[in-house]
Amino acid sequence: MSFVHLHVHSEYSWLDGACIIDDLVQRAVRLKMPAVAITDRNSIAGASRLWQQCLKARIKPIVGLEIEVLNDLSDGRAFSIILLAKNGDGCENLSRLITLAHEHDPLAPKISKSQLQMNAQDLICLSFSVVGELCTLLLEDRDAEAWQVSDWYRGVFGDDYYYEIQNHGLPKEAIAMNKLLNMAYDSKVPVVLTNDCHYMERQDSLAIDALNCIRKGIDFSHSEAKRFACNEYYFKTAKEMKSLFDFPPQLTQNTLAIADKIDVTGGYIPVSDSELSVSNVVDSLRIFDPTLRIRFKPESKFIRVSLMGNESAAVLAHLHSKFPDYDILPWTEYQHWTPASIYCAVLRAMKVEEEKIKELCELIPTEANTLLEAVLISTDFSCLSSEDYVCGLAAGIGDRLINTFKDERYVRHSYALIFRGIQVPIIRDYEGVSGCQFDLNDIVRNGFISLELLS
Repeated sequence: MSFVHLHVHSEYSWLDGACIIDDLVQRAVRLKMPAVAITDRNSIAGASRLWQQCLKARIKPIVGLEIEVLNDLSDGRAFSIILLAKNGDGCENLSRLITLAHEHDPLAPKISKSQLQMNAQDLICLSFSVVGELCTLLLEDRDAEAWQVSDWYRGVFGDDYYYEIQNHGLPKEAIAMNKLLNMAYDSKVPVVLTNDCHYMERQDSLAIDALNCIRKGIDFSHSEAKRFACNEYYFKTAKEMKSLFDFPPQLTQNTLAIADKIDVTGGYIPVSDSELSVSNVVDSLRIFDPTLRIRFKPESKFIRVSLMGNESAAVLAHLHSKFPDYDILPWTEYQHWTPASIYCAVLRAMKVEEEKIKELCELIPTEANTLLEAVLISTDFSCLSSEDYVCGLAAGIGDRLINTFKDERYVRHSYALIFRGIQVPIIRDYEGVSGCQFDLNDIVRNGFISLELLS
């Protein structure tokens, strides 16, 4: 019998996940897993990539997310849950919840339980780990309140609500999960086994610590440098998962049962089926101002418009008037690291002197795609980076993290025309500017028109 991972953080869990989607799918195939999920924090930006890679590999993609829900108690705390889309309608509800969470607070997105209840159709809910609401209340000996929480979620999700059982070898976790299993026996809520996967292999735990330092702007000497208390937060084999508990096989069988509930026949990802064409948009722009310089390829659904001065606002206002049924939104750019930039970031996390960092990074050949390639191409870089253990170790860590994302930024002059009948996740950046969570490649791949205004 196989196993399906249902709690996985990809590169779209910004600076907190190193399960690169391409690697994730290939590893699931090698391990003969029939499906794989991604559950990034407040994000389904990786959904399209997962969909494409799983279709190629002939396994089932499961699109989900981790999202914080404000509890109904007076303490005002918020607790994460895992939500998995059963179909395209479920994916639209995930988009709505992401939008609502960012409307609450773009810095710390959260939803209320009433918002969750209103958008719970076609979603599967997992109760989360030891730091979820249920286990937190059980560890605080507030069993009556834990039962109230369980009853509420069961009332909202019915048979699509599961207690989530994990075992990363932590003492507190063992106590909480034992109490949760006892609760499951009385409540008859089904139980599912997961591992909180943030990286692919056990030996990658140091890399996730480095990523944690980069995210927090600290170094390895800091008390919060270590992301996890152990090195068990990796993408385990079915055999490894089954060895975690000496309990009935339902714990692992329910991962397959959940995967069976997922219907991908109708499609997961929003696709534009409107008659709006690149030519229509270009014609509209030409009518507005014949002096605009427009470059486009109709088959790519991508337009570049060169503007003089501060004309972007006027062009956008014109497009809004010409296409009132469409939202015109900035798209999110996810920036990959270069070998030099990731090496620099890791070296800083490892407290290497700035002068040495500058010297090392200047030796990395521009044609190198990885730090290993840099070592093979440049004798000078190879010699200097291997002079001490820390610099050599940082190069290995850097290559493990190079396919994560450096940052999330809006490209303010790049927009997508999205029909208002299509639900996409709308997020806000730190300055409060709204935009589509999907990146340009997703937008173009799924039939939307992208407009880039160049000043």
